[in-house]
Amino acid sequence: MAKPIVLKDCFIEVDGVTLSDNSNQVTVNRSKNEVETTSFGSGGTRRAHGLADDSFEIQFMQSFELASVDATLSDLQENETEFPVVVRPTSDPVGSSNPEYSGTCILLEYTPLDASPGELSEISVTFPAQGSIARATS
Repeated sequence: MAKPIVLKDCFIEVDGVTLSDNSNQVTVNRSKNEVETTSFGSGGTRRAHGLADDSFEIQFMQSFELASVDATLSDLQENETEFPVVVRPTSDPVGSSNPEYSGTCILLEYTPLDASPGELSEISVTFPAQGSIARATS
């Protein structure tokens, strides 16, 4: 039986800045739009893969320190820049048991503050990929 993984040391990098210490949730979404190809001669509904609609969803514990969450994300959203996002299950090197998911992304929406009094300032950010998210094992 394959050994299940408990995420304790996830590696998260946005535009070359490692933000793992400020992240507490990550989702890698790999999907393709569904394109219907039904015709009268097909004998029923047929579907095909359409364009990729991949994204990374990351929850950050906000930090306004230099080279941290706000400094990184504010610049990316304001400058409308494409940038790399890299995620691995652990901080270990890429390998067959530690695949790396990477993609070139954009940041369309950024909410720097979202908390109530006495709560940890956490923000959820979606990074839509410009194309597909790649999976590498070497």
